[in-house]
Amino acid sequence: MPGPIKILLLTPQTPYPPDQGAPIRNFSFVRYLGQDPRYELTLLSFARPGEDAANSPALAELSKYCHHVELIPHPARRSKLSRLRDSLFSPLPDLAKRLASPLYDAALAKILKSQAFDVIQCEGLEMAPFVLAQAKSLNARLVLDEHNAEFLLQRRIFEQDWQSGWKRRPAALYSWLQARRLTRYEREALGQFDRSIAVSEPDRVALTALGATHRPVAVIHNGIDLDEFSPDSNEQEQPDRLVFTGTMDFRPNVDAVSWFAGEVWPLVLAQKPAARFFIVGRRPAPAVTALGNRPGIEVTGTVPDARPYVRQSTLYIVPMRMGGGVRFKVLEAMALGKAIVTTQMGADGIDLAAGKEAVVADTAQDFAGAVVALLDDPARRAALAQHGRRFVEVNFDWRKITPQLDEVLTGQ
Repeated sequence: MPGPIKILLLTPQTPYPPDQGAPIRNFSFVRYLGQDPRYELTLLSFARPGEDAANSPALAELSKYCHHVELIPHPARRSKLSRLRDSLFSPLPDLAKRLASPLYDAALAKILKSQAFDVIQCEGLEMAPFVLAQAKSLNARLVLDEHNAEFLLQRRIFEQDWQSGWKRRPAALYSWLQARRLTRYEREALGQFDRSIAVSEPDRVALTALGATHRPVAVIHNGIDLDEFSPDSNEQEQPDRLVFTGTMDFRPNVDAVSWFAGEVWPLVLAQKPAARFFIVGRRPAPAVTALGNRPGIEVTGTVPDARPYVRQSTLYIVPMRMGGGVRFKVLEAMALGKAIVTTQMGADGIDLAAGKEAVVADTAQDFAGAVVALLDDPARRAALAQHGRRFVEVNFDWRKITPQLDEVLTGQ
């Protein structure tokens, strides 16, 4: 009887705790693969910045699912001069050099020498460089899980910055250059992997259009742990309270709350002067922190658990104008039983019915109007919440999603 399929999983940060986008997806895969006797999982991951790689509390949890776990210290951020020089003269995108690490290279070489793997899976394009350098010599099925269509994400950032006026033009030019480099790099990377995965149908279409491979790009959506994210009647809604959650130095999130605070929030306050807007999430950028000085806005920074903030809100807002993939924040808010107002971009990759599972509005006037109308209509909010919860139960339950990995890993 053949033994288990041996899988080496490469991740850019410790997958546990599953408290933000990539770790949520990565830990869900770790848990699924580690509980299935058909697979034997080895995990080689960067630690998170500031995390003790040798003594991380996450090692005990990850070891429940992995045959072997190894964390490598997160590389120091490159100097501004080095990044500027590469921006001007290197043909590679910044993403391809973001995690450059001799320590990780050495650890990977040691693991590959110690045993043979059937599958090597990279979680995110930033992990691809560690495999691409030796792809032809690896006798394993190579899988690239694209958490974003990176070239498309950078292109959208460029377009939004370019439209935002002269002050954003230098940043827009940087994004334009990175988008061009990412297009070339992502195409070449996809061509060297045996299979690739997208998190949404729009991302699949974008990656396929690069023309890098004749192999189909699989779609494995992001999902939700419906037991962890559920409504709680003990946490009552507070009147006229809005919330946004996310990693608050992530460029699309910074743009989202900045646009909402500058263009939409004054229109809401004009009709709802007692309204409050909570921006909840780690590492708020200076531009986000400054929003806390505006009337009715509170910037929390890191919190132990964002779920109480969402449950106690009247509305969850997603004023995204750039980005890609499937946003966990939208799925989480639906699972928690919240009515949502989102832009079309905020719902990108989620095939929801506008007006049924969420309200979609793209202009400041329309967004503010939708917010005010829902604040005044508890019955409509309850209907949206009910339909949204049912939507994620049917379409985004991790227990239904993770088995889709089997076909990608086995080639069946």
